[in-house]
Amino acid sequence: MSTTQDMPTGESIQLESPDFLADPFGVYDHLRRNSPVHRATMSYIGNAELYVLARYHDCVDLTTDPRFRRVVEGAEPPPVPQAIRFLSTDSMIYKDDPEHLRLRNLVSRAFTPKAIATLTDRVEAVTSELLDGFRRGQQIELITDYALPIPVTVISEMVGVDESDRARFHDGMKLIIDGVTTYDLEALAAKFEDLIDFLRGVIDRRRAEPADDIMTGLIHASQDGDRLTDDELVAMVFLLISAGYETTYNLISNGVAALLTHPDQLELLITNPELIGSAVEEILRYTGTIGGTKPNYATEDVEWHGVHIPRGAMVVPLLASANRDPAVFDRPEVFDITRSPNYHIAFSKGPHFCLGANLARMETRIAIGNLIARFPDLTLAVDPSELQYVPVPLWRRLTRLPITLR
Repeated sequence: MSTTQDMPTGESIQLESPDFLADPFGVYDHLRRNSPVHRATMSYIGNAELYVLARYHDCVDLTTDPRFRRVVEGAEPPPVPQAIRFLSTDSMIYKDDPEHLRLRNLVSRAFTPKAIATLTDRVEAVTSELLDGFRRGQQIELITDYALPIPVTVISEMVGVDESDRARFHDGMKLIIDGVTTYDLEALAAKFEDLIDFLRGVIDRRRAEPADDIMTGLIHASQDGDRLTDDELVAMVFLLISAGYETTYNLISNGVAALLTHPDQLELLITNPELIGSAVEEILRYTGTIGGTKPNYATEDVEWHGVHIPRGAMVVPLLASANRDPAVFDRPEVFDITRSPNYHIAFSKGPHFCLGANLARMETRIAIGNLIARFPDLTLAVDPSELQYVPVPLWRRLTRLPITLR
């Protein structure tokens, strides 16, 4: 790919190219100014051509435009083994209304105020326990020592996994997140079969022995006599893991990194801890943790900003680009934890707005708030220039974040 400065308007972007991965925000800026609807490719979806949207209002419009759907006859994703479908086409996020609305309504019934309050108490307890194990002057790897154990514990308890099975379930989490980049589809499907059998066992136990957890709520969720099938329950657990696990620990890690590389904002938050909610919203906007959504498909030929999008083509809104659009955000390149209003779309908009958004916000708010309250003088243990990101398109995931607790 050409550099950001001289990239021809019509040239397709390879979303896994070193240039893009090294500076996605520079590419986003170029696209917003010069080519707001642009062709791109990505090997994770078979190098099929897709179109990306770079401007805020276009990304928002896409979420409610009836010309774009998650499933279009003749334009479905390539067939995959049955076990993989729990992570792909069987997942709620790959469906359109009315089926999507049916699943969303049933699932939302499990996320009761009481269930969320219980999870909030558990996040407070887990973060306190982790922090109790640290000492001043100690260097820790924030991702593995702090950020990661929080969603691992929360999701394990949401799903109702017994303590003795946590290690196996954690391996399943890593398989869902990293399996596509580690194994071919047939090998991954075989490993998924074991995980699916394990989850069916968890469902059977919770059906026989109800508990005060999300899994029990999902099992018993009902609307006019309609309930989730066992396959739909398994698909929902896959979605909880893929959305709630990776998003949350990356959000915590990226948030701490943003604060440590903007010491004025860290000091402001330490002095005014009531700003933690606003700080989390700015972390969501600024860090680009969630770069885009699952593809939508054009149901007809569409002309958008002079670009012809053929029927059946995939279209992806670049959320991380939209969240730095100067047409919407004043000084978008500035990290400002007091930013108001902050109309970011890190969790998308419309029917597919992230169902777990409030849970991710809550975990991040508590994790970062408690960390800096306990160790207000914490610092990066490396030069900021040494921070690197995993080369995965449309995600911002640090490889490591060593910090010193003070």
